Amino acid sequence: MERPLLDPQLLQSFVVIVETGSFTRAAERIHLTQSTLSQQMRRLEQQLGCTLLDRSGRQVVTTAQGETLLGLARRILGLLARAGERVSEASHPLRLGVPEDFAAGAMTPVLAAFARAHPQVRLEVQSDLSHALWQAFEGGELDLALIKQGRGQGEPIARWREPLA
Repeated sequence: MERPLLDPQLLQSFVVIVETGSFTRAAERIHLTQSTLSQQMRRLEQQLGCTLLDRSGRQVVTTAQGETLLGLARRILGLLARAGERVSEASHPLRLGVPEDFAAGAMTPVLAAFARAHPQVRLEVQSDLSHALWQAFEGGELDLALIKQGRGQGEPIARWREPLA
């Protein structure tokens, strides 16, 4: 069964919930409603097909699967932050390719949060089909590209060039 790529915003919400031990405190920290966080966690758990958080006690804690994801999520978010830091040191803008169906919806708040967190980075976003974004990335026209995996194309890959600066 093909699984969609994980949304960094969902991963960030998951990490903050675990760090605070509470949906209420997490919602306050990242300026979302508890309802939104609950919906995000349901969506993340549905995507992965497992329960990530044990909500039965006073504190929200990770399940075994949640603990595994927590380490990976921190690494992924750290790499995204590192990419932003590295590129901000460079003289050219960060050129990001985003699939068309992500550009107007799911990515807007993520990109807005990135812009607030890294005001020194000039972000240029290109929206296109995944195939065209991949070609632009391969041709050096994009620094980062979010690519959706089509059916029957095997496992997703992660790829980047270093150094960025």
